[in-house]
Amino acid sequence: MTKREARALYPALPDGGAAASRLVKAWEEDGEPDSVFCYVSEPEECATEPVLRYCFERGIPLAVPLCEGSAVMTARLIRSYKELRRGAFGLWEPPEDAPVTEQPAWVVVPGLAFDRNGFRLGRGGGYYDRWLAGKTGRFVGLCHPGRFVEGLPRDDWDMPVDTVITGVEICRTIKNAPR
Repeated sequence: MTKREARALYPALPDGGAAASRLVKAWEEDGEPDSVFCYVSEPEECATEPVLRYCFERGIPLAVPLCEGSAVMTARLIRSYKELRRGAFGLWEPPEDAPVTEQPAWVVVPGLAFDRNGFRLGRGGGYYDRWLAGKTGRFVGLCHPGRFVEGLPRDDWDMPVDTVITGVEICRTIKNAPR
C-alpha cells in the first residue's frame, strides 16, 4: 500500500480533545513539561486545545509551528491565542517575529493515523519529518482510537514518535523499529 492509498483510507477525523486531555492528565500525575511544541488543531484533527490551555495557564513555554515555505517549519513561542493568525494553508500560526525555539522538551505531532512503531501518516508535505530530524525530547502523537493501527507505509526519512496517545490509551512505541 502506498501513502497516497493509505491517506484515502484514513481521512481526517476529530476526537473532541480526548487524546490531548489524556496527555494533560499524564502531565498532572507525572510532572509538567519544561517546554512544549504543539500544533494548533483544525476541526478535523485531534484537538490540541487542552494542551495549549494547560501551557498558557501554567506559564509553560509553548511553541507552535510556522510554515515558512519550501517545506520548512520553525517552532515559534507564543503566550496566548491572541497571537495566532491564519497563515500558510489556512492554518493558525504565530507571527513571523515570534521567538524561535530549537529544542522543546515535548513535541506534540499531528497525524491522520499512527502505527505501533510510532510512525505516522501525515498530510504529505514532510514538514514535521524535516523538523524532527536531529531533535531530541519526547515526541508524542495524538490519535483517534480507530486510527492507531499495526502498520503504515513509510519512507526512510519518516520520523517516529515515542508515544501515541488516544482517548483510551497511552502507548509507548517501538521507536526506531526496522524499516
